[in-house]
Amino acid sequence: MKVTVGKTLFLLVLLAVVLFPTYSRVQKLKAKDKAFLERVERLKIENERLTQENRMLRDDPVYIEEVAREKLKVARENEIVFRVINEDE
Repeated sequence: MKVTVGKTLFLLVLLAVVLFPTYSRVQKLKAKDKAFLERVERLKIENERLTQENRMLRDDPVYIEEVAREKLKVARENEIVFRVINEDE
């Protein structure tokens, strides 16, 4: 009986030593897969946002004017622009 228990224990230890690196690698790959899937989701959302902004820049004159005023500091003809300066800046 002791020989059977000893052999069983030896086999279990041997299996653990052989399988642990594989199990560890599988866990690391699962974590990487999860991270990649999350990144893909974030990129899909960003892509949708950029597609919508592109569409608005092509087709929406109100949005085009808003972007021109905010980012390019463009004013309409005969329009006076007042710039407010904070004393803290």
